[in-house]
Formats: sequence, structure tokens, C-alpha cells
Amino acid sequence: MTDRIDETPPMSIPEQAAEWLLRWHCGDLSIAERFEYLTWLKTSPVHIAETLRMCRLYSWLENTKLKLFITNEDSFTNVVELPPREREAIAAKSASRAGMWRVSVAAGAAAIGLSVVLGFATKIFWLDHSLRTQASEWRSVPLSDGSSITAGPYTKLHHEINDDERVISLTQGKAVFRVAKDPSRPFLVDAGHVVVTATGTKFTVERHGWDVTVTMHEGRVVVTPSADSEATFETTSLAADDRWTVAGAAAPTFARVDGEAELEWSRGRIKFKAGDTVGDAVAQFNGYNATKIMVDEHVSTRQIRGAFDANDPLSFAASLQEIAPVSVVRESPELVRIERSERRR
Repeated sequence: MTDRIDETPPMSIPEQAAEWLLRWHCGDLSIAERFEYLTWLKTSPVHIAETLRMCRLYSWLENTKLKLFITNEDSFTNVVELPPREREAIAAKSASRAGMWRVSVAAGAAAIGLSVVLGFATKIFWLDHSLRTQASEWRSVPLSDGSSITAGPYTKLHHEINDDERVISLTQGKAVFRVAKDPSRPFLVDAGHVVVTATGTKFTVERHGWDVTVTMHEGRVVVTPSADSEATFETTSLAADDRWTVAGAAAPTFARVDGEAELEWSRGRIKFKAGDTVGDAVAQFNGYNATKIMVDEHVSTRQIRGAFDANDPLSFAASLQEIAPVSVVRESPELVRIERSERRR
């Protein structure tokens, strides 16, 4: 189950909720997987909300099934009594068929529920041409041209694909774009005062207000100021492992990175390397989750390395107790405070 959920591109939360529920109803979960399911539910309020939505759908389908298939037999009076032995044989056979029917309906209802959820997600994205993610939510969606988008939490974007061009308007957040090759139709990501143009490649664009970062994974793109922008930076061509950042009106900066390693965030993982600090880590976790971390300034400058689940800030906070003399206090469901302690716990 874990391998399917973590593969690239990752399953959306509605898809994960539907698969867990389907396997639960089919009795396909081992003891270890049931604990994994509970852990998944506790990870985020979004997981619980999607699971409850699937349960409500399943309940509605069950009620509808009963109304459609159960008939009123009270009006039948021309009943011929059979010998007891034959009645018992027929009753046993009917019970067996009824059991099989209930299992089939349950599996069918869960499958219908999955189809409805996937269909609903497809309708929202393809017909409404928009995508919006919540806290702790990663979502992958296909485009009609064969491209795909993997969006991280708190992302808002809109797309328009026609015969001449493919345009993605990124209002906020972070997304990986896997662009199907089509030289006749450029693929444009409009991030406010920055426009990224590609024909077939893979890259990430992150936007927070007027701060924009473009990270290349494969191929090439061209970064230009938008037509109505007052930005003065020059048109720049980026290739694999390039990272280009512009912060407000400041001059853009350029760096070389490991493009493949930089994709870990799209799989729901955060990796920290030499030179990264607790403060850097807290900023990333706070950008992905509804539960925020507040860290003592003396702790925030400590360096940290390792990989963590991006949607599990509590485990990250607890892990700091193993490497530094800190205490972790859960102030509320939305706030965790990390402060320096006099002694290592």
C-alpha cells in the first residue's frame, strides 16, 4: 500500500482515501496495514475529512441499493408449502446467494465511490480549469495535452489549453510541471511578473507573492518578465539542475542544484543537507501544514540533516529532542512550540 501511495506522481488524498476504504471493506488489510491506515488518518485532518466523505457516499449507496432491490412480498398469497427438508435446502441456497450478493454490492458500491471521487476531481480540473489544494495535500492531475501537474499544499492555479498554446496561471504555491512535447504549442506558466516558457520538459515553479523560484529537472525553459510587469530582469534560459529565483524587485539569483533530489517534496518528503538549519526546516513544514511550529531563536540556528515526511510536523519536532536539548510543547492542535531546555530529555 505504501509503495503505491508514494510512487511518482503521488496519489491524491481523495484517491488514497478511496483505496484505503475499498481495501478495508474487502478485508484486504493485514494487522500491520491496519495500523498504517490509522497512522495515515492521524497524519492530517484532510485525510479524516476525505475518509468521512467516502463513508457518507458509501452509506448513501447502501440505502439506495436497498430501495432499488428489495421488493414487498406481503401481497403474494399463492404460496405452495414445501416439505421441511426442501425448505431448508432452498433457504441455505438463498442465504448463500444473499451473502454473495451483499459482498458484490459492497465491492461495487466502493468501486462506484472511487469512480465518483475520481470523476468529481476530473470534472473540477478539466471543466472548471482550476486546481486548489489545502494544508497537507499533494495532488497530481493530468492535462488534456498529455502533460501533468503535481501541486503541493496551499497551491492555486488555473489552466487554459487551446490550439495555439498551453497556459498555466499560478496564483500561489508550488507545482511540478511535466510537459508533453509539442513544439507547435508552447507551454507557459504565468507566475505574476514572471513567465516560464517550455515545449517539453520537467520543472518546478514556486510562487509566494512576488517571490518566484524556478527549478529545472529536465530539458530547458526560458524565463521572461510578463508583458505587464515592471520587472527589469533579462530573459534567461535554464537547463537541468538550474535554479533561478527573483525576490520582489531585487535582481534574480542563480544556483546549481541536484534537480532530481529537488523533486522529493513532490513525493511528500523533505530532505535537509549540510548547512540547513532548524529554522529552514520549520519554514518548510509551516508552508505545507495547518499545524505550525514556533521555534526558539537559539534552537533555530542549529544545523540539521535528514529526511522527513512533509505532512508530519509533529514527528519532526519530536526528532529534535534526539539531537538537541529542547522541549516540545503542543500548545494547541494548530501550534507546536520548540524551545531550548536546560537538559537533554
